[in-house]
Amino acid sequence: MKSVVLRKDGASHEIALTWDVCVAAGYTGRDQASVRAHVEELRKIGVPAPESVPSMYWVDPERVASSRLLWVVGGSTSGEGEVFLARCAGGNLHVTVASDHTDRSLETVSVAKAKQVCSKTVGSVCWRVDDVREHWDSIELRVWNDGKLYQEGALGKMLPPERLFELACGDAPMPGGRIALFSGTLPVLGEGLIYGSHYVLSLKDPVLEREIRHEYSVRVLPDRN
Repeated sequence: MKSVVLRKDGASHEIALTWDVCVAAGYTGRDQASVRAHVEELRKIGVPAPESVPSMYWVDPERVASSRLLWVVGGSTSGEGEVFLARCAGGNLHVTVASDHTDRSLETVSVAKAKQVCSKTVGSVCWRVDDVREHWDSIELRVWNDGKLYQEGALGKMLPPERLFELACGDAPMPGGRIALFSGTLPVLGEGLIYGSHYVLSLKDPVLEREIRHEYSVRVLPDRN
């Protein structure tokens, strides 16, 4: 996938992020109270508690792109603000903002299938993780869902990249393959999940004073037998 990397000195250039397999990590909060909050959000719509925490949900690596329009089946899908981590050909790890869009109706049957059925969208601009590693925990993730602030929090609330990749490597369906990773999400603000039609994703670095933003819309196809 082509991406533009913005360096901390202000320089930028195009790179190719590459991967063989892709995983959407789930229930990755460092604070167990946050994890329980997310489990409760999903329990309210009939999703059973996970078998293990954190959880690894492998998704089609071909359906990850910098899309600004997602086509879904039925009106019960919603986005999850996350960060996406992948390496370039030179082996450097990069990060951008992303949404693990998920079918909430199918999630009551199988979380893995619910994540697989929706394409994933990630930002077209990224940062080198080495440029932000020392202040990773202070980077801010926000999501607006149909104009309303929907999710908000610092990356320090989730497991760090090194731990996420360690977990993914131990569960990978293709040993030795290059892994790309969705970080897991933050609890939503307010009363619960919203099945919105337009999402704005923001990853803000308060130390280097810069931001990655990505927007996408959702088009609903009829759910027919």
